[in-house]
Amino acid sequence: MEYKEKKKEQGIEDALEYAKHIINAVHIPLIILDESLKVVLISQSFCQVFKVRPEDTEGRFIYELGNRQWDIPKLRELLEDILPKTTSFDNFEVTHDFPDIGKRIMLVNARRIYLETNRTKLILLAIEDITEPKNILDALYEKIKQLEQSLKMEEGKGHTIVELKRKVEELQRRIIRK
Repeated sequence: MEYKEKKKEQGIEDALEYAKHIINAVHIPLIILDESLKVVLISQSFCQVFKVRPEDTEGRFIYELGNRQWDIPKLRELLEDILPKTTSFDNFEVTHDFPDIGKRIMLVNARRIYLETNRTKLILLAIEDITEPKNILDALYEKIKQLEQSLKMEEGKGHTIVELKRKVEELQRRIIRK
């Protein structure tokens, strides 16, 4: 019986090492939580974007990370209310002002994962920082408003603004789908 347990344990360690290589190959910040919402693994891109170190995060409750900077009401809603009722969610927008990196607008995707081998429940979070594209879009919308106001008096030019606005909205949809 001891041999089987050791073999099973080794299989889990191998799987974790394998997963670590995969998530480090992805450019979107990833974080894997256990069912009690403690950090099991974070990607290198997560470390770079949010300026954290694996040794300061792994094994800690997600809401305690970085002097509790991840204790975000919208994130709590996702992890405690929405995710338990479904197996996944996509493109949930969360805005938060982090002490070290400033205000960030993020799209959060989550998947619940069940590992049959050792009956482990995990949560995979992909967190895409869309702050820059969102700020660009906001600036474009502001410019459009200014153009609409300045061209209001000129007949026949309104269609140009409407077309520009349509293109910006299409760009926004493409960024969010990305």
